Amino acid sequence: MILHKLTTSPFKDLNLQNCLQRLADNDGILLSQDAVYAVMHQDISHKLSQLSGKVFMLKEDAEARGVLVNEYIQTINYGGFVELTLKFNKVVSW
Repeated sequence: MILHKLTTSPFKDLNLQNCLQRLADNDGILLSQDAVYAVMHQDISHKLSQLSGKVFMLKEDAEARGVLVNEYIQTINYGGFVELTLKFNKVVSW
């Protein structure tokens, strides 16, 4: 069980696309910083919508960037981020 923590915009690099190709069934994705822009990328947003219950977004980062959260992404605060790091065996930063 790996929590994949992404911080860069999918409009800037291919980290999120590469992460999605390597995602195992019991892995999760945390969108933080500029990675929250993923919900504005049509192709990636569609792929994320198919990962019900596996995609998380830091609420503060989304609000700071004016990103509206979709129903398939669970918004969490920094306390929730700490809980996720305890839930998953590893955290991999992209």
